[in-house]
Amino acid sequence: MKPIIEIYSSLECPYAYLVNYRLRQVWPEYAGELTITWRALSLEYINQVGNSRSTFDAERELFARIDPGLPMKPWRRPAWDWPVTLWPAFEALACAQAQSSEAAFEMSWALRDAFLADGRNIALRHELLLVAAQVARQTSLDIDRFITDWDSGHYKHRVLKESMHGWHTLKVEGSATLVLPDGSQSTNPSIAALEPSSSTQTDLPRLAPSGIPLDELRLLLQRALV
Repeated sequence: MKPIIEIYSSLECPYAYLVNYRLRQVWPEYAGELTITWRALSLEYINQVGNSRSTFDAERELFARIDPGLPMKPWRRPAWDWPVTLWPAFEALACAQAQSSEAAFEMSWALRDAFLADGRNIALRHELLLVAAQVARQTSLDIDRFITDWDSGHYKHRVLKESMHGWHTLKVEGSATLVLPDGSQSTNPSIAALEPSSSTQTDLPRLAPSGIPLDELRLLLQRALV
């Protein structure tokens, strides 16, 4: 049985988006040796506030500086089409996770990319089904089973329990947190440190030299194999 890394993350979180983006770059080196299990870690739950458009706009500018290659684009749909909750999307990821780690790996990326890059409202059923259909073309995801599971709300309680477990039992520091097989945690690996800017009074990235973020992520994955 391959060692399992659990990733607790929130789907609208750009920090988790960047971890996912960089993980996908190194994953071909480890796919045959490790398994990823995706866990819900709702920021909406812990903050008791919905997904914020103003926060999205500020973080998009920040992450453009951290990694210009990250496909995070401005929201161009009407304000009323903004996803105020991500719980339906968490359920979609759980439905994919129940089928296979491969399907969940692609679903985790596809959901984030649909929202953060393509500006789609992933709180809506028809958008989630379009994402699922895309994943089904790439993996062994059974789309009929996915629809049945999502429509029944089969994993609604699971994603709430995962968020509660992550925040209150594991006491993770934030999204995304990787939990290694030995129980150790790493929050937002491969991301450059932040430091206060003397000119703007906001946090700006202290950029790491090229290649270092991926090397740090590789070291973490190698630790999981020990």
